Amino acid sequence: MAINFANINLEVIDITTNATPDLFINQNAVTFSKRVLEDLGYPANVQYCTDAANKVFAVRVCKSNETKATAFSKAKSEQTTTLSVGNKNLREVLVAFIPNFDPKKRYKVSGEFDAENRVMYYDMTTAVESAFRVSKE
Repeated sequence: MAINFANINLEVIDITTNATPDLFINQNAVTFSKRVLEDLGYPANVQYCTDAANKVFAVRVCKSNETKATAFSKAKSEQTTTLSVGNKNLREVLVAFIPNFDPKKRYKVSGEFDAENRVMYYDMTTAVESAFRVSKE
């Protein structure tokens, strides 16, 4: 049976953005995928939040004058790659939530987006080991 291509409804794939809003933790930094930035709306400022009892990390969009607001993303037209945060204090909080954390490994956690409140939630207990991309030479 042949497909009638006249009835096909094509959607363009955005290959510049990850399919899921992932957070990566490695030896030196915490990196947010471009999908995180897109979902949050490329916010200039965020608050990093935790729920220690549930081992949840969250990134909440805020205004620059709110308590513990932290600079985050550039404008959409200027933020061309992922966003890495080298803050050791942030990294230390997150690694404490990862079961059996090994400092020599890289971890990935997929986020859940709350669009109404503009918050990205990460259940840090779901962190999985993530291999580094191997460059082909």
